[in-house]
Amino acid sequence: MAAQITSTEAQNSSSSSSSSSLPLNGRVAIVTGGSRGIGRAIATHLHGLGAKLVINYASSNSTQADQLASELNSCENTQSKAIAVRADVSDPEQVKHLFDRAEQEFETQAHIVVNCAGILDPKYPTLAETSVEDWDKTFSVNARGHFWYLGRRRGG
Repeated sequence: MAAQITSTEAQNSSSSSSSSSLPLNGRVAIVTGGSRGIGRAIATHLHGLGAKLVINYASSNSTQADQLASELNSCENTQSKAIAVRADVSDPEQVKHLFDRAEQEFETQAHIVVNCAGILDPKYPTLAETSVEDWDKTFSVNARGHFWYLGRRRGG
């Protein structure tokens, strides 16, 4: 079941202390797969701790990511900002764009990267029923994507 975070919960997570005393105040966090599920919950939590946030999503529909960014940006007791950025984690050029966009928006490199992007497709429930193309796509997102992020994070 996907995590459901309401704007009230987001506001409550941000209102527990003043923004200057938040442990991640001034830090930039990128959360891949951040528009729903575990990624959404982590993004909301990091924002509540004061992080400036990049919510990464891959689908052509930005509604969930834009909605979360809007909810987080409407929290009263934080100066943190959240933006939604589309990028496919399996594509190194899009990963570069994601990091560049974060740096451009927040005028500093990302300090935190949380990899929550992943594919779990119910159309191939067993390995025997999985095509090579589907396996490659899943591996590119679920494993190779982490490689691109780690390389970019260390300056590669």
